[in-house]
Amino acid sequence: MNSDIQNYAADHRFLLDAIVQQAGLATPIPISLDEFYVPLLKTAKRGELLPVAGVLVRDWDPDNRRTNPGVQIGMRLYHIEGIRFVRVRFHHNHRKNGWGLDFMAVDEKDYRSLYKIALRCRRDEEPPSQAPVLPEEQLDQLWKNTIGYLDGPNLDRIRAYGGRAKRGVLLTGAPGNGKTMACRWIWEACRLRRWEYRLVTPDSYRCARSHGNVDELFSVDRRGIIFFDDMDLALRDREKIHETEDQAVFLSAMDGIQVNEGVVFVFTTNCALDLIDRAFKRPGRLDLVLHFKAPDATLRRRLIERWHPDVRAHLELETAVASTDGYSFAEIEELKNLLVMHFMETEVWNWGWALKQFDVNRNELSNRPQRHVGFGNNHPAVRGFVRRNDDDDIPF
Repeated sequence: MNSDIQNYAADHRFLLDAIVQQAGLATPIPISLDEFYVPLLKTAKRGELLPVAGVLVRDWDPDNRRTNPGVQIGMRLYHIEGIRFVRVRFHHNHRKNGWGLDFMAVDEKDYRSLYKIALRCRRDEEPPSQAPVLPEEQLDQLWKNTIGYLDGPNLDRIRAYGGRAKRGVLLTGAPGNGKTMACRWIWEACRLRRWEYRLVTPDSYRCARSHGNVDELFSVDRRGIIFFDDMDLALRDREKIHETEDQAVFLSAMDGIQVNEGVVFVFTTNCALDLIDRAFKRPGRLDLVLHFKAPDATLRRRLIERWHPDVRAHLELETAVASTDGYSFAEIEELKNLLVMHFMETEVWNWGWALKQFDVNRNELSNRPQRHVGFGNNHPAVRGFVRRNDDDDIPF
């Protein structure tokens, strides 16, 4: 008598045989497309529907028709750049895992090519982010000490002259003044260049410490940038707060990495610079400090000028700039959100109402427990793991 695993495997092999017979793929390789699914299927051309063992159940669900295969039981062919691939669905038992009964497949000879196409489709779907609203000198310093530092010719010359292929950049300042925008901009530039990138949060650091693998948070296989979000627990001055092992473990791991190509560490903190441990600030660990202040009138004007034309058309720009003196970028963006939501309800653009409502909300929130604010907020790494960019490594 066959076990459940044997029966499940037999069902999966049956579907692979059906792909060979019905779709004409000589050696089908099953794939779970994950985040590549939507961008790839939006670009691919839908082909014919095919039955499995003579069974075809069409799906009339009107939602997501561009990416829905249009079948509950059966197969859908797709074509892209001369490559044929197929979605097969035959999930007949909801108590069984669906991966072996509902999957994509491509011929073995086209596997590498389809992955590269899917990678390009995903990148094309994600528009490049705008440069953050920062003073030009600060923006230039940030770029030159991160992306510019790692760019091929620069890094090669640095290494040839005996310079360090490792750099540390610290972004300080109160929450909401642009550190997150700056990190997302650099993150996007890494992704477009196919460099390695990684985000380390306090939670992922604690998780790594508990498993004894902190060194892995600092290591990169090729050139890339590692972002350390809100790492106050490891950076605070040991002479001014209760000393823990975090500082020593953190600095030891930072010093002990082996750099294969080049790496930049970008640290963000809400701490004042004089509260940062002196050992962390020494040359070789930290090379540049950029302080993000509350935006002045010029920066507030530049931010508001990026808003939707319909919003700007109903604003007195100089009034909006003057009335947000002392506000952070995040607070100004929240004003915009309030303005839009009020318009959706009333069909009236009312800047004065948004300002008053913002004050009401801020007074209410000031009495609530503080929450985490930073680049890592709502990022998967907050839940205890680290994300890295391995786009160039074709999965096998």
